[in-house]
Amino acid sequence: MDIVFTKGDKKYGHLKCIRKDGSSTETKMPEQGVAPHDMIHFVVEKHFAVKGAFYGQLKAGASISFQLEHNELSKEVADKIDVWQTESMVESLQSLLWTGSEPDYNGFMYMTEQACVSRNIPTPSITQLQFENVVKELLSLNQQWKQLSKGQHLSVHF
Repeated sequence: MDIVFTKGDKKYGHLKCIRKDGSSTETKMPEQGVAPHDMIHFVVEKHFAVKGAFYGQLKAGASISFQLEHNELSKEVADKIDVWQTESMVESLQSLLWTGSEPDYNGFMYMTEQACVSRNIPTPSITQLQFENVVKELLSLNQQWKQLSKGQHLSVHF
């Protein structure tokens, strides 16, 4: 699936996902000064091979809306643990990006663990090397995103 992040007016950008069969789903995407939340989702889901969270569900046919609108296949791939562990990691990375310094492993693990505990789910096992690979791609995409002008886009493949 191709994912297209289009820079907007500093309040909202645009997210479009184009599946292998040519079908697509799209929505407005909040802009928050750093890589968009949905871009961080891409990096986390890609690096940890998450199948049942946001992009896995979209790839399987769910439509983006206030709440994902599922088809039968996207319901089958949806996994509560995948969804909430991924969300915990994404929130942690986004918070660390907002600080303006490079995200660190211990801070990330602490914040992710706290988010998972509050959601009553297990904390994912993440090595420092895995974290470093995630951060390397995230910082690259974050830099590319910051350099875009309104109407320009960044495309990735999931």
